[in-house]
Amino acid sequence: MEIIPAIDIKDGKCVRLYQGDYSQQTIFDTDPVSVALKWRSAGARWLHIIDLDGAATGKPKNISVIKQIIKTSGLLVEVGGGIRKQSVVEQLLHAGINRVILGTIAIEKPNLVQSLCHQFGESIVVGLDARHGKIAIHGWQVDTDINIMREAQRMLGFGVKRFIYTDIRKDGTLTEPNFDAVQMLVSRLGVAIIAAGGISTIEHLNKLKRMGVDGAIIGRALYTGDINLSQAIANNGG
Repeated sequence: MEIIPAIDIKDGKCVRLYQGDYSQQTIFDTDPVSVALKWRSAGARWLHIIDLDGAATGKPKNISVIKQIIKTSGLLVEVGGGIRKQSVVEQLLHAGINRVILGTIAIEKPNLVQSLCHQFGESIVVGLDARHGKIAIHGWQVDTDINIMREAQRMLGFGVKRFIYTDIRKDGTLTEPNFDAVQMLVSRLGVAIIAAGGISTIEHLNKLKRMGVDGAIIGRALYTGDINLSQAIANNGG
């Protein structure tokens, strides 16, 4: 199982939100590049980067910072936040980003997702961002009535090979992941599932690994010191 540190960028700074609420923001570092280097030194291979400004506005706003992270750290990077056009996907992949995370356009432009999967294969990841089991879009600010499993199965038909599941109510809370939802996705979909939201102990990571999760994204727990990244990677085999 891949242990993936999260770097959320807002106004060029490394921040964490509470349950996706932009009004409940904690700034952990003013230099996301230094944070990336810190996680690299702890043994990370991947970074999960979210452009929060992009997620809220519908257009990436922190690409220059993300490019600098890639150039300086040399890490593999997956990026989400405001990616709603094919031209933006192409721009990000050309910039050296390894995986592009699609959320809102998976709901609003599903045919585009199908086209992107056909063109870029496993570089395309769909984010299943859910509140009470229903998909939320536009930077988690807009709720829908779309069930996560129904959406995931639809995306499977379009060629999606990897999903990132985030329980928004758990995100940034240091409680625990939604293990039931994660297990359901892993057992029913038969493709790679990356879990996010609420991961705050090594035991959470161990349990996710036993479930067969492909990766685990850790955010606030790394910044507060609740999880030591080097220890997490060593315990979970990277």
